[in-house]
Amino acid sequence: MFVKNKLNLSILIPCYNWNVSEFIHKIHVLCQHEDGLNQFEIICIEDASPMLFANQKINSLQYVKYEKLNKNIGRSRIRNLMAKKAQYEWLLFIDADSKLSDNFFIKKYIQAIQQNDTCENVIFYGGTLYLKKQPEKDKILHWKYGTKIESKRKKECFSSHHFLMQKKIFSTKEMKKVEFNESISSYGYEDVLFIIENKLKPVYIENHLYHLGLKNTRKFISDTEHALKNLIHQSKKNRGVNTQIKILKIDRLLSIFYLNRIMILFFRVFKNPIIKNLYSNRPSILILQCYKLGYFLTEKRAIS
Repeated sequence: MFVKNKLNLSILIPCYNWNVSEFIHKIHVLCQHEDGLNQFEIICIEDASPMLFANQKINSLQYVKYEKLNKNIGRSRIRNLMAKKAQYEWLLFIDADSKLSDNFFIKKYIQAIQQNDTCENVIFYGGTLYLKKQPEKDKILHWKYGTKIESKRKKECFSSHHFLMQKKIFSTKEMKKVEFNESISSYGYEDVLFIIENKLKPVYIENHLYHLGLKNTRKFISDTEHALKNLIHQSKKNRGVNTQIKILKIDRLLSIFYLNRIMILFFRVFKNPIIKNLYSNRPSILILQCYKLGYFLTEKRAIS
């Protein structure tokens, strides 16, 4: 078991089109008052955001570094870049569009390290919460999916909303460099594939952050489609993912019983009413799941 020495921690917050100043101020306060920390730094890199905020003001905080890229490099490359820039042995990645749910966020991650027998190839990650108040109509779909699906399955499914790992994992592992797959430049599945491709061990802890960055329905559906396209391409390159991701398991099961074409036909016939429901005041999560499966099977067949 890890001895209860004070830790050195690099907090890494990639940012895109989000006012992250208030959140970083609060994380900074937690770190300053955390007895379990020896040294810490907070690095925020803005990925060429076109929207302007006063995020650069966080440079005035002690141990905080802010940088803005001139060219957007995407979700995978920016995390790899931040890991290289970090100077301490523990890396805590946090999405910028987050909000604290309590004042023990940093402490719970430190306790997770101290209470585990080994942290070799382990990634600690916590839960995601959504505000209880229903948002405006054009963001209801994302909110419903977040509250009914994402937040409830976090114990079984790793996601990169916030997670902690050792910096040395990003160095070398059996002569292979461990990093996020930079061939995935758009949104989707880069976090799950990071775990699978590098044979890492995700460990869930009861430590939550709110996710504030709700997307409107058009953006949410578009990102979902991009994610599914990423998955199709990556599953062709790495056959090992086919047994570990749910929609790929369903695809394999349907193909055994020759039901793929029937599902594709169903999707094409009912696509318009499905889309109409997703844009309505009362979108169905079941219908969203049907849309994802239909879109996946259709795109996979078109690419093959």
